Amino acid sequence: MKKTLILTSTILLVFPFALTGCCKTEIANLKTELQATKSQRDELQTQVDTVTETRDKLQNQVNELAGSRDRLEKKVTELTGSRDQLQKQVQELTESRDSLQKQANDLTSSRDAAVVEARNAKQRIDSLASQLETETNKVSELQGQLTQIQAAIAELQNKISL
Repeated sequence: MKKTLILTSTILLVFPFALTGCCKTEIANLKTELQATKSQRDELQTQVDTVTETRDKLQNQVNELAGSRDRLEKKVTELTGSRDQLQKQVQELTESRDSLQKQANDLTSSRDAAVVEARNAKQRIDSLASQLETETNKVSELQGQLTQIQAAIAELQNKISL
């Protein structure tokens, strides 16, 4: 009985130690797994942080590109308006040039007509000057004859009065 009691006591003492040893091994294994799990969790958290940071950067780039696109679209709209205004100005200038060209042509025609009229007037003036000279010569001749007639009348009067 003593042997049984010793054996039972020994078993009872060994059993908790055995259980404690198993538990320690199990705890050590669990701690190792926990460390591995924590390490994996930390790696995954790091990857999630990296992905989140990258996503935020990409979202910022998308926002910047959208802003740039909006600014470019606004500039395109402004440039289109400017182009339309320039085309309108070019059209107005073309019309003005055509009008000025027509006026220049009209003035050239008027000048040419005035030159023809001036030539005709000069020819008439020359013709009238020639006629005036002829008439002046006739008047001089008639005055000469008149002077001779007056001299003859004066002579006749002298003869008659004598």
